Amino acid sequence: MKNYSWLAPVLFIAGVPAAIAQTDAEGWISHVEAGPQARPVVLHFRRTVDLKTKPKSYAVRVTADNRFILYVNGQRVASGPSTGDVAHWREESIDLAPWLKRGVNVIAATVWNGVQPLKLPPNATAKQISAAEGAALFTNTAPLFQQSVATGFRLMGEGDAAVLATDKPGWRVKRDAGRGFANGWRQEKFWYYVAGNPETIDAAKADFDAAGPKESGGGWQDAVPAPEAAARTLVADRLPQQNYVPTSAGKVVRADLPEAMAFPARPVIIPPNSKVKLLLQRDALVSAYPELSVSGGAGATIRLTWAEALYDAKRLKGDRNLIEDRKPIGIWDMFIADGQPRRFAPLWWRTWRYAEIAVETKDQPLTLEGLRAFETGYPFQQVGRFASDDPQLQRIFDVGWRTARIDAHETYMDTAYWEQLQYAGDTRLQMLISYAVSGDTRLAEQAIDAYAASHVDGGLIESAWPTRGHNVIAPFALLWVGMLDDWRMRQRDPAPVVRNIGRMREILDWFEKYRGKRGLLTKNPQWNFIDWVGQSATDRTEFPSYGKDAQESCLMSAHWLGALQQGAAIEAAFGDKVTGQRYAARAETVKAAIRSRCWVPARGLFADNPDGDRFSQHMNALAILYDVAPKEEARSIADRIMAPGKGIAAPEGVTATSYYFAWYLAQALAHGGMGDRYLGLLDTWRELLKLNYTTWPEERDGAGQAGKNASTRSDSHAWSAHPTADLLGIVAGIGPDAPGYARLKVEPALGTLRHVSASAVTPYGPVKVRYRVQGNRLSAEITRPSDLPGDFVWNGLRYPLSRVTTRLTLPMR
Repeated sequence: MKNYSWLAPVLFIAGVPAAIAQTDAEGWISHVEAGPQARPVVLHFRRTVDLKTKPKSYAVRVTADNRFILYVNGQRVASGPSTGDVAHWREESIDLAPWLKRGVNVIAATVWNGVQPLKLPPNATAKQISAAEGAALFTNTAPLFQQSVATGFRLMGEGDAAVLATDKPGWRVKRDAGRGFANGWRQEKFWYYVAGNPETIDAAKADFDAAGPKESGGGWQDAVPAPEAAARTLVADRLPQQNYVPTSAGKVVRADLPEAMAFPARPVIIPPNSKVKLLLQRDALVSAYPELSVSGGAGATIRLTWAEALYDAKRLKGDRNLIEDRKPIGIWDMFIADGQPRRFAPLWWRTWRYAEIAVETKDQPLTLEGLRAFETGYPFQQVGRFASDDPQLQRIFDVGWRTARIDAHETYMDTAYWEQLQYAGDTRLQMLISYAVSGDTRLAEQAIDAYAASHVDGGLIESAWPTRGHNVIAPFALLWVGMLDDWRMRQRDPAPVVRNIGRMREILDWFEKYRGKRGLLTKNPQWNFIDWVGQSATDRTEFPSYGKDAQESCLMSAHWLGALQQGAAIEAAFGDKVTGQRYAARAETVKAAIRSRCWVPARGLFADNPDGDRFSQHMNALAILYDVAPKEEARSIADRIMAPGKGIAAPEGVTATSYYFAWYLAQALAHGGMGDRYLGLLDTWRELLKLNYTTWPEERDGAGQAGKNASTRSDSHAWSAHPTADLLGIVAGIGPDAPGYARLKVEPALGTLRHVSASAVTPYGPVKVRYRVQGNRLSAEITRPSDLPGDFVWNGLRYPLSRVTTRLTLPMR
């Protein structure tokens, strides 16, 4: 054990207590010149092992700071570590046996670190740290989610593989002088960008054969111990390896050379002393690792720009299929050819529907040989399906599932293109999609535990975690409690909830000190983001609104109310019953305060603040969802906050939800017995289909943070994909009827549909339903797992699902 107290400022910046900077230094290695001032840096490690026979098993544990790609005999076999924080640094378990052979084998890894240390004075204040973090957004060369201690690589073998351990001699290392990183926000300039960084590869200086049979190119030396890299806590990674599957990079739809239209199916020669652009379009957005093959063209520069959509001269997107004279705007990678056959491949994946290749040659022609792509993301397997007599609904379902997959990697991500951060508000909805369509809960469990580990401001969570930044959104802590309750209802294993009850209590009790004398929450100092609506693009304090005198908020109080109700249920099931009763009692007092002080009889609505001067779908949806409004009032409230035939739009004088918060509006309709209205909300998503979105956007054009004269920033925002879950949960009606999904309830809300066929995942297996409406009769067929009891609910009556497959014929009304 060694003292690494000198790392305390680094760990503090990462949001991790410095106390963890005591751990075992065993096994970490690096390059002698890879200190903090050398970043960004790319290192290649390698060693050989001579095997008498091909082994049946050869298990190793691998990690790195920041990241690694592992090769065996020149083949890519794994990458990682999965994103974590310094207190929970992931370590991958990999069996190398499938790639090994009898005789000499080469084990190699490419490791990189783009996190540049903040420049801080001694004993920096919180204000100085915050200012340095803000400035670093324009200079740093690592994604914001990436934490770091020190550049290093660690591999430990088990059994016969112990000979490979990095604490044993034999590992060699080389610094790659031909690879570098750029700052993405400086390239894009307009929109907030903190995701994977653009890369530069200079072929004349880069090592393209570091994992090959022999050391090549010079610069190799023995790796050195890196005890400073050990100041972290290693944990086993429970997530699977991410997908790495060949996919189409796109087809050329515009080019300066006619012969380039055949690329990438056929090579294209770019003449000497030329400037040529090729624009490629994919059928749908993708997250993938690109690989561009070239030959010749010494000194030529190749710039690859990645974009979700094309923009017109006013920087507006419009129809996502339009080409015309529109151009891609986004980050770019830069490659410099050296005249040899090369494959240029950035270390991190890119997200694109459009890619532009801009080539400038010198006095030699350059041949673009091909462009390949390898799709990546969390390896969800689709089980849930939805089909009906309205084909647009299946398109909405499919686009939502694609969005959810593109934004799911080692964490859930708000947007795979722009931020790649795991935000709590987004993640809650992404988890529900995962539960219903895939049933794989590992990524969701990762998210629950990650937020619990981010302990800030006396009990809250970071709005996004892991991150090097600091952005506390107080309501997102309450939505994390909602995540726990979603798990309580939908999963059999209570462990993720039980181990986090203490954190839940800290969050719920944190808000208590802001409860005013008359029962409502007063203003707290953090950012109280609810939604990208009801405010200007520059003023984040307008929504939610507060009363002028006591600075109280009905809307914030409603959020707390929901979390208190959820916390009471969690305590009753798994925690302390007395604490649960306390939360339930507090929930009743908050509910009474909202009812008495926020209801405006003249409007027949709940106001956002006790002054009664602002109204929103948000406040009234939560009032319905959390039973502030009795059932008999719910329908009339819904009438007053919805605009018939206009999707999620609201009448004048009522702030409408965004695509994101519309999920709470949908849940309110279902909870209030108005599930048949749900399909009307989807008119908003039908309008998006007309613009040829292949994934769902962050917000409306000309609204929210975009401002009145701009398009939405992100075309891949999974918080807008919740209809994929709700087509199964509300329309097909498949959901839990008891905690732990101990019982099944099938209560469809078919609206005007005549035929529906759907399947959704439960912890016991898939549930399949078929509905057919003929005249005034409903024919329903429900197939359930044999060990999952349940009921079919129709017109207020329950029909036991007495068989594995139950068939019912019932009157429509």
